[in-house]
Amino acid sequence: MECCQADGLEEFMNKKLAARNLEKYRKNGPAKTTNLLLRGLMEEGVSGLTLLDIGGGVGVLQNELLRNGVAEVTSVDASSAYLEAARQEAIRQGHLDLIKQRHGDFVKAAEEIERADIVTLDRVICCYDDMESLVKLSASHALKLYGVVYPDNRWRNRILTIIENFFLLLTGSQFRIFNHPVENIEKIIREEGLERYFVQKTFIWRVHVYRRKS
Repeated sequence: MECCQADGLEEFMNKKLAARNLEKYRKNGPAKTTNLLLRGLMEEGVSGLTLLDIGGGVGVLQNELLRNGVAEVTSVDASSAYLEAARQEAIRQGHLDLIKQRHGDFVKAAEEIERADIVTLDRVICCYDDMESLVKLSASHALKLYGVVYPDNRWRNRILTIIENFFLLLTGSQFRIFNHPVENIEKIIREEGLERYFVQKTFIWRVHVYRRKS
C-alpha cells in the first residue's frame, strides 16, 4: 500500500464511521455478504480452528466465528479507530481474551504474522492498491480455509468506483477504492494452492470461499 493510501485509510476509516458501523452491527447483525461468507466457512466446519481476520473492521466476523467454535483470532487492521471499536465489541461479547489485535498494513507485516487455519478479507481487497501482494500473502497464510468478499468488476461497478473516487477527491481524501479484475484475483489464489468451493453473488459483491488442496 502506498503511503498516501495508508494515510487515507486511517483518515477515512475514522471514529465516526467505526461507531456507525458498530451501531449497525449491534442493531441488525452481520451484513448480507458477511452472512454469506460465514455460511461458506461454516459449511466446512470451524470448531477449534484459528482465524486471521485482515481488515476486520468492528470485528463482526471475529465475534460470529468465535460464537460458532473458532478457538482464537488474530485481527490485523490499518485503522486504529476500527480496532478500538472491535475491542469494545469483543469486551461486550466476552471475547477479548481470545482476540489478538495488530495495527498496521498486513502486507508490510506479513512475515511477522503467524498463519492461521482460516484467513478472511471481508470487503478489504477493494481498499488496497497492491492487490497482487495482498492476495498472495494472505492466501499463503491460510492453512485450511480462505474467505473473501470483493466487488465484481462488471461495467456498472467500474462506473460506481469512478464516481466514488471522484467524490473522495473532491473532499480532499487520500483514500481510494479499487476495482481489481476478478480473473487476476482468482489466478493468484489458485496459484497459492487453494480451490474454490463456495460462490455467492449480490448486485455488487462476490463472496468466495476456498479450501486448501490436500
